[in-house]
Amino acid sequence: MLSGLRGLRGRLAAGRRRQAALPSPGDVDAFLDVARRSFVCVQQAWDRADLAALAAFATEPLFEELRSQLAERGAQPNHTEVIRIEARLLGVENLREAQVASVEFSGLIREQHDARPMPFRELWMLARLQGVDPGWRVARVQALS
Repeated sequence: MLSGLRGLRGRLAAGRRRQAALPSPGDVDAFLDVARRSFVCVQQAWDRADLAALAAFATEPLFEELRSQLAERGAQPNHTEVIRIEARLLGVENLREAQVASVEFSGLIREQHDARPMPFRELWMLARLQGVDPGWRVARVQALS
């Protein structure tokens, strides 16, 4: 599983924060459905050390951190099996240069083929940069337990 990611720097940190109105319940459900699928796809890309896929899901600062961590990992294989995943939208903030959504993921994950599934809990910050890319990208990951 992704771990030790230090997070978003630069442009987003300099932005002025203001709370955005949360989307309607139907929009939240659709957003979280995509977020859950993206979580699984990012884990699979991490396991394969697939830089192109990680670049498609991550902001540039986070992608550079992931690239560095993969270089440190080397050719060592990685295995992540998401057994159960839940997602909860904690909030949405409008910054000067981006909109940022905080999503809490929890569930069960297996990180070795023969191991028991273990509970996990993570906070992911998803960013949508103004005028650059209309899509949401992972900007930061923080383990909560």
